[in-house]
Amino acid sequence: MQAIYQDMWQQATAAIDHGKYQTDALINNPTDDRRGVTVLSYLQASQPLVNEINGFLQGVSELEPQQYRQPVADLHVTVLSIISCISGLQLRNLNVAAYCEVFQRVLAEVDSFDIAFRGITASPSCILLQGFVVDERQLSALRERLRQAYRDSGLPCSIDSRYKIATAHATLVRFNAPLQQPQRLLDYLAQYRDYDFGRHAVTQLSLVFNNWYQQQQHTRLLDTVQLR
Repeated sequence: MQAIYQDMWQQATAAIDHGKYQTDALINNPTDDRRGVTVLSYLQASQPLVNEINGFLQGVSELEPQQYRQPVADLHVTVLSIISCISGLQLRNLNVAAYCEVFQRVLAEVDSFDIAFRGITASPSCILLQGFVVDERQLSALRERLRQAYRDSGLPCSIDSRYKIATAHATLVRFNAPLQQPQRLLDYLAQYRDYDFGRHAVTQLSLVFNNWYQQQQHTRLLDTVQLR
């Protein structure tokens, strides 16, 4: 995972340096009807971790107050997007019980695991928290089991349609306005490149119907499973 995060950092810093970063005009746009189905772990129960994240975000807000901060309730790690967000998807058109049955069946024998959050990386449009699973094979195996089970189920899904997820990151900030102090922002982020934010125990996973930004006001919890 470290190599992926490092490559992301290099590409993002170059984009910001050259004014090639991307802003998102659809955040909080009421006409945005992109919806999807996702397996994820919410971070808000890990209070020491959240406190560290909030401290970092306060510094970002002082430099770039117009940028969109993920609210604490929205902070999460995506395990797998079952249906990547598409325009017009409606919950009433999905067989929710069948999606939940697959979810429960796959997770019935999955052990809990920890994610250590160390360092900040970025993309041309976001600031991200770097997550590391002690045994990467455990998360990879879980994702593969979910992929296979949903594909075999015959249920509508679009797994890996955007990209094949391979990290355990959490999105903290989305650029939704021109950066006012890009160099100072990069300098600030560099201070946190290897910062130890803390750990998150993944003891349960949620299946949700969500919008692009995983905002709670546009999210429906479909199911939750406690891990062993």
